[in-house]
Amino acid sequence: MARQISTTLLYEGMILGRSLYDGTGRVLLQQGQMIKGSYIEKIKNQFSSVYIEDTLSEGITYEELVPQETRTRVIQTLSDTWNSWKREGSSFDRIVIGQKFAKELRQHVSTLVEVLEHTTIIREDLAAVAGYDHATYVHSMNVALYSLMLGQAIGLSHSMLLDLGTGAMLHDIGKLWVPEEVLNKPGLLTEKERDIIKNHADWGHSALSHQHELSYLVAHCAYQHHERLDGSGYPRALKGDQIHIFGKILAVADVYDAMVMHRPYRSGLVPAQVMEYLFSQSGIGFDLDLVAIFSKKVALYPLGSTVTLSDGRIGLVVHIYEQLPMRPVVRLFKNRAGESFDPIDVDLTQQLNITIEEAQNTAVIELID
Repeated sequence: MARQISTTLLYEGMILGRSLYDGTGRVLLQQGQMIKGSYIEKIKNQFSSVYIEDTLSEGITYEELVPQETRTRVIQTLSDTWNSWKREGSSFDRIVIGQKFAKELRQHVSTLVEVLEHTTIIREDLAAVAGYDHATYVHSMNVALYSLMLGQAIGLSHSMLLDLGTGAMLHDIGKLWVPEEVLNKPGLLTEKERDIIKNHADWGHSALSHQHELSYLVAHCAYQHHERLDGSGYPRALKGDQIHIFGKILAVADVYDAMVMHRPYRSGLVPAQVMEYLFSQSGIGFDLDLVAIFSKKVALYPLGSTVTLSDGRIGLVVHIYEQLPMRPVVRLFKNRAGESFDPIDVDLTQQLNITIEEAQNTAVIELID
């Protein structure tokens, strides 16, 4: 029972609805814990939004797509390895991926494949409580999840899925050699800085292509995730069928997660907005069939998110139908004028004359006791 709110709305005495974790997967604050005044500034510095429990969120049931224990192990594996490479200062053509890391990563991907075999749609917002300090690793895992969902939907074999998931986990490895001041620059990049960042696809391919522990298809994920159907992508400006299916899948998954993910210098877009962008670029940059499949696999209005209906009323998404995710059950609590009223649940599969007009990143609303 929880709903998502902006951390700007936190105040002492609120009850945390979902646990918060640091960059290594350790619990910072446990679900159900009362938030103390001394915690609030620290939370704001690390998270853009959190989940809280209150009367408005009563009855919302979250079933985490990936168990937190698994998520923690994946993040730990990625962060430990990436940080060791950073400390060593290795050049991208001298990286050695050992048997231990390759085996652990493949086991993680195998676990994710098993999890997704029983998942028809992702109902939660995977970017919702990603801390700023571990966004890189969360992004890598999220891209792997989205890619595997697409891979399963188009019927890739188990061995292909393992390569796809591993490649998705490592698709941004080339960013290890992009200077921090360029990679995390909050403002507009110069043309020179953009060129530096674009090198990460080449660098990632170079780092992965000669790894005896990995399939060469894994290297292709790093190489091609920024290629676009019309040839406007990089590093090789490939077109259409010149792009491997892994590259086409990664393009959709990577852009989607990058656009919904929150950063210290900007808020992410809501899923519905990002999906609209992907469709607008289908057949130009992205494969239309893959985008269409993806739109049915990821809830555009995740559980606990706030939406405005076509009649102006504001509410909270409390239930998502597997076959009709665009028509969720919404718990309404405000009218068009912003006046609160006793919450009522409206099932949009039954109220066909009403549509969702707008979604919000976080529930920037008054609390209802």
